[in-house]
Amino acid sequence: MFEAIGCEDSRKGESLLGLLGYYEAILERNGLVARIGEIRSLKLGLTLDLLKMVNISEDLKANLIASVLSGWEMNDNGKLFKGGEEEIKTMRSSIAAVRKNAQMALHNCSPISLMQLDISVMFALPLMPHDLKKEDVPKIRDLLNRVMENFAGRKEEGFALGP
Repeated sequence: MFEAIGCEDSRKGESLLGLLGYYEAILERNGLVARIGEIRSLKLGLTLDLLKMVNISEDLKANLIASVLSGWEMNDNGKLFKGGEEEIKTMRSSIAAVRKNAQMALHNCSPISLMQLDISVMFALPLMPHDLKKEDVPKIRDLLNRVMENFAGRKEEGFALGP
């Protein structure tokens, strides 16, 4: 079983590193800073892609993804989003944090490394309250809390793998 866990850690780490490399390449494009709409779309895509990688119950994952998607604020509607540079900086910071933990999971095949990777992904999400419609923030915050409670429950159960 330990070998299977290590193999899963390796595949998940490799998948995450590939995903992060994709987003880094996109963030390097010339002139992107001036296109806030495109940056907002990329930030949503990165957030959703990271959520899809986390090992939580499918119902909770689907609810969280649907809530983030429906609650995402694409238009500023009189609000002032952070500038493009700040949004890109936030995404790069998230990518760096996840990359560090994905690389550790590749090199450390312990039973808890997969859950630690999931937790690090959740903490590194580039999701901020200003990214969401005001009325959706409490629901999404509640769902994020449920995810973290799920991790805490699994930890208490002896790091059981799976949702």
